[in-house]
Amino acid sequence: MDKDEQQKTTSKAKNSTDAFQEGVKYANSLNQLRGEVKVQRDWGLTIRITAIVASLIVGSIVGLVSLTLLFLVEYFNNIWKLSLGTSFEDAVFSWNPILGLSLLVTAIVAGQILIRISDGRPRGPADLILAAQKNQPPELKNGFLSATLAMVSLSGGSSVGMFGPLMHFGGCFSYKVDNYIENVLKGSKKLPLDVVLGSGAAAAIAAVFSAPIGAAIFAHEAIIRRFGAFGAGPVIAAAFGAHWVAILLTGESRLFNISSGPELNLESMFIAIAIGLASAVVVITYINSVTAMPKLVNATKIPLVWRPFIPASLLFAFSPVFPHLLGHGLWSVDIALAGQFSLLFLLALIVFKIIFTSLCIGFGLFGGVFAPALFLGVMVGAVADLLLFGNSSTSSGFAILGAASCIGAVIGAPLAAVVIVFELTGSYDWAVLAMISVVSSQQFTRAFSGRSLFDKQLLLRGIKIGDDHQ
Repeated sequence: MDKDEQQKTTSKAKNSTDAFQEGVKYANSLNQLRGEVKVQRDWGLTIRITAIVASLIVGSIVGLVSLTLLFLVEYFNNIWKLSLGTSFEDAVFSWNPILGLSLLVTAIVAGQILIRISDGRPRGPADLILAAQKNQPPELKNGFLSATLAMVSLSGGSSVGMFGPLMHFGGCFSYKVDNYIENVLKGSKKLPLDVVLGSGAAAAIAAVFSAPIGAAIFAHEAIIRRFGAFGAGPVIAAAFGAHWVAILLTGESRLFNISSGPELNLESMFIAIAIGLASAVVVITYINSVTAMPKLVNATKIPLVWRPFIPASLLFAFSPVFPHLLGHGLWSVDIALAGQFSLLFLLALIVFKIIFTSLCIGFGLFGGVFAPALFLGVMVGAVADLLLFGNSSTSSGFAILGAASCIGAVIGAPLAAVVIVFELTGSYDWAVLAMISVVSSQQFTRAFSGRSLFDKQLLLRGIKIGDDHQ
């Protein structure tokens, strides 16, 4: 056989193999579609109503628990809360002993919780996404311990967020209730696992942000990763239940008090693009720092029980200059939105927030990444405000675009980020500009860091989650 004939034979074999693989993929897709059609057919009206009512109850309970935990965190934060300056000149080099005691107790308790979590790795939103996409039930014990660890860490002053752990808790609780219903109602139809987990996550976000629409979209966009009428009912019911509880307990309130939106013109659109690109640079740095830190910490061989003392000590050491880094940081967000920070101080807050959040998460003062992303985004937007409109006591409000850009890129849910901004501000104009800034940030970030921080965490564990373009 000559060379040409050999190449033709090889080519035919390759084409045959490719055709066979495509045939297998088509057959699998067809079988999956048939299964989905059958599931849809089997779900009668009674079963659907039962699922929605159950989701409504689950959402209400998750909302109540989430708000209770946040109340406890705020209560303990107010014990050690420090006054916040707006420039380096405001720093007073004196250390608050109450804060020191709080961080010490937090480090001790956090170390004890860490050694009780299997493999010492706290669970979070990445694990919830994994459970939903791989149809693997979440680890309830580790999930609840992780939520407790996050509450303890944040109460003591750790530079983390609470929203991610609450979202994971919501998903775990929803799964637990779903199992209970199945045991009580023998032979009942079970909701798909991704819908169950997405409903719980949506409830937690709807409660803490008072953003039920954005929460429902987030659940589909980041957890379930498909849109459809089948899962919409339970997810929306859970988000509504949590939001209803939040209204009963806290009333109608918005996180951002912005009176009016900007004029929609070419100038504001270009500003939105610029803020989105600047946010992307910060987000990429933030994602790489947070995901790299656990590996570096493990290389130190420091025992789990002692690890939380390191970030706790550093937070206490820097507290006279940067009390803004303590806790969720939302107090500083209000100052930034008011345009009161100096430019140099804003830049320092961005750098040190990334450093301290990474240290806290890496060394065991576990918590969420959502609130730090919000903090970073607002600071980026505040920098843009100062550079574009000068150092004044009032802000143009463009900081809100930084918040949307960072949140959307970090959590991998641009649509949800835009809608959440709309619900938090009540401004249609800001939502339109947020669409521009979020897209700018999202596309740039995905080119260098992937879909989200959570997906990258899984990828570093050797787990690849399918993307929407695949």
